[in-house]
Amino acid sequence: MRSQRQPPAASNRGTGIAIVIGLHVLLGWGLTSGLAKQAVDAIKKPIELALLPEVLPPPPPPPPPPKVVKIEPVQKIVPPPAYVPPPEVVPVVTPPPAPIQVVQPTPPKEPVVIAAAPVVAPPAPPPAPAVVKREISLACPGYEAVLASALEEAIDRVGIRGTVQTLIKIRGTQVVEVTPLSGPKEYYKYVQAAVKRMRCTAGGADEVQVSLPVIFS
Repeated sequence: MRSQRQPPAASNRGTGIAIVIGLHVLLGWGLTSGLAKQAVDAIKKPIELALLPEVLPPPPPPPPPPKVVKIEPVQKIVPPPAYVPPPEVVPVVTPPPAPIQVVQPTPPKEPVVIAAAPVVAPPAPPPAPAVVKREISLACPGYEAVLASALEEAIDRVGIRGTVQTLIKIRGTQVVEVTPLSGPKEYYKYVQAAVKRMRCTAGGADEVQVSLPVIFS
């Protein structure tokens, strides 16, 4: 008998628990949906801003009116004219005549004669060296061999036939000047170089001039 009565009590308890849970769910849903709606409505409401009028400071008081000072004209006092005494009259005294002095004229001085400086004649130039003309064989012995060896290749290089007339000046034991006078100009430099190789002497004279014809054939 006891086993048959227990099932109805257990089913009643389960039904009560289910009802309580359902009430809690409904209550929670109602609270949640109501609060959410209120929050959405609060957000959707426009925000009103109140602008407060700016309080301006009171204007400063006006400046006091300027003081007017009256300037009275000063009367000028004209002084009386100063007393000017009349000028004194001084008698004019005529000075005595100046004494006349007789001055004897000074006799003229004798003119000073300045003697001209003596003219010094310039020193005479040194005498020109005595020039002696001499034969080439006496002034320059052995000249033919020197010219032959020095001018051996000149005829082959120039290839012109002719005679170069040359004037030689000798001082002491040196040939101081070689002047070509005529002939083919192509040989001038060869002749001058060859003549300066020759051994010449003035033989005691100051200067010896020698005429040398150089023949190219």
